[in-house]
Amino acid sequence: MFKLLIDTCVWLDIAKDHRQAAVLDTLEILLRDGRLVILLPQIVVNEFSRNKGRVVEESSRSLSNSLKRAKEAVYRLGEGRGKRAALEHLHELDHRLPRLGEAAVEAVARIEAVFASAPIIKPTDNIILRAGRNGSSLLLTVGARNDIWADR
Repeated sequence: MFKLLIDTCVWLDIAKDHRQAAVLDTLEILLRDGRLVILLPQIVVNEFSRNKGRVVEESSRSLSNSLKRAKEAVYRLGEGRGKRAALEHLHELDHRLPRLGEAAVEAVARIEAVFASAPIIKPTDNIILRAGRNGSSLLLTVGARNDIWADR
């Protein structure tokens, strides 16, 4: 059995891009067969919940912008009957766009189902303290580096 920890940005990319559906299919199959366990920190769940709406919106907007650019290119560069047929087809796609944007909504629902089946790892007090110490030492390092450059 494999244990897999996936960062929030990867989950969001899977939700955003309909071409990543095969990755999600594979994860679901491996989970169902018991060959994979997802390690799911609480922070990943929180960050995904906070950003999923933005991802769905961006996905729909991206499809809309791509379609708009395609229409403009056909309008400017197309010729004859092929131009008209292409514009009609793009217009038809424009009407189906809301359904195409639902792919991101479906991916989010599937990811949340994966989350629901995975044990959530909650941070211990020790982990929180170590993260705080690491963060404060990083701030000191960055601050010291900035002071060095300010003196030059």
